[in-house]
Order: sequence, then structure tokens, then C-alpha cells
Amino acid sequence: MPIRLASEKPEVQHKGWRANFRWFLEQPWDERRLASFLMVKHRRKDTDWTRRGSPFYAFLGTTNVECSVPVMSPDSLPELETVLTAEIKGIIAGANRLYDEMISGRDWRSVTPP
Repeated sequence: MPIRLASEKPEVQHKGWRANFRWFLEQPWDERRLASFLMVKHRRKDTDWTRRGSPFYAFLGTTNVECSVPVMSPDSLPELETVLTAEIKGIIAGANRLYDEMISGRDWRSVTPP
């Protein structure tokens, strides 16, 4: 069962200097799917597993991915939404490949996200 967004349009909440974005998934996170998501979101690049910071977070058993970021102006929200949606789609695509590798029993450390 792949990780899929129910909609590419996030729920957006803006208050003060921060904006919160929430994308909903078709199915809740299970252990392996969440693990693959966490591994990919923190990956620096295809050959480097060194942890990098990521504004995205998700929790076991929930059906969403959330992100909280600072914003300078409400006018920047549509552009920020576009950029973050593209990034979460890329992370999910990579997580799906890693998840497939985990399920098939191959060495998941050699999987490269798209």
C-alpha cells in the first residue's frame, strides 16, 4: 500500500509570523511507511544519509503530514504552499521507493529517491 496524498491542496493556518500546512493521506501511517518517510525527509542527498533538518512531521496512526514554517507576509502563502507541496510530493515518492525496498527485503540503504 503506497503512501498517497488524498489531495495536493493542504489545509493552511496562518497566525502572526508562522504558517501551518497540513496535507491529508489516503491511509494512516503504519510503522514501515512512517519509517521510510522519516528516513527520506532527513536525507541530504542520494548518496548521503547524514541527517538534515526538515519542517515536515508525521505521527504513527495519523492520516496527515504537517509543516510549520515562518512567513514574512500573508501574500507569500500561495507561493510557499506550492513549494512545500512539491517538496512533500518528492519526499513521499522517495519514501514509497524505500518502502517497496523494505517490503521486498532488498538493501534499503542503496535506494535513491527520485
